[in-house]
Amino acid sequence: MADWMILATDDWPPFRISEGGTLTGLDLDLMEEIARRTGARVQVAKMPWGRALTEMQSGGVDVMTGLAYRDERAEYIAYTETPYFKCTTSFYTLTGQGDRIRTYEDLAQHQIGYVLHSAYFDRFDNDSSLDKVGVAQEEILIDMLMTRRFGVMIGTDCQVDYFIKRQGYADKIEKVAYNPGNSVDLYLGISRKSPWAQKIDRLNRVVKELVDEGFVDKIARGYYGIQP
Repeated sequence: MADWMILATDDWPPFRISEGGTLTGLDLDLMEEIARRTGARVQVAKMPWGRALTEMQSGGVDVMTGLAYRDERAEYIAYTETPYFKCTTSFYTLTGQGDRIRTYEDLAQHQIGYVLHSAYFDRFDNDSSLDKVGVAQEEILIDMLMTRRFGVMIGTDCQVDYFIKRQGYADKIEKVAYNPGNSVDLYLGISRKSPWAQKIDRLNRVVKELVDEGFVDKIARGYYGIQP
């Protein structure tokens, strides 16, 4: 009998996309293949990101995808050794205004929208002097930026760029000149209270195989509309 694996997740296109009451996307394709190679069965539990992290702490769910590594999370999450995707952090503003923000210090002149419970880069995450506005999802950030509720938003480019293009905002929103130059590596994480934590070596092998084989790159090209 296959072992069940409860995946806690939320909307985060193109990694997790809500369609007709179900979730599709890069992460779901990845988990389906991981399940096939490990003999597991995946149960998807859709919930807000913050709640998902809480459930990982208690062992109420087994795994999450799209996780950036943070020491405080590693206390209750076992990360796979190999990231399955690499993104970077970017700041966005309305077209024509991006050149006004050329350094990190220039951010202090603006109110900045961000997604609650997200990890971007240490300097920003720990900077209490900036005027930040936290919301639940990137889509809300983009809507608030478009209606000038704040002047700048921060996001992970592999998600925000996809959403801006799909929503027809490519000529209305641009990246600012300043870029922190960091890499946001996305990992599969397992609750340390889950039985799957005892099988982390097995999951490490499977994730590395999928990356090395080009499986993840192939499905990513499909979602981003890039020809192989």
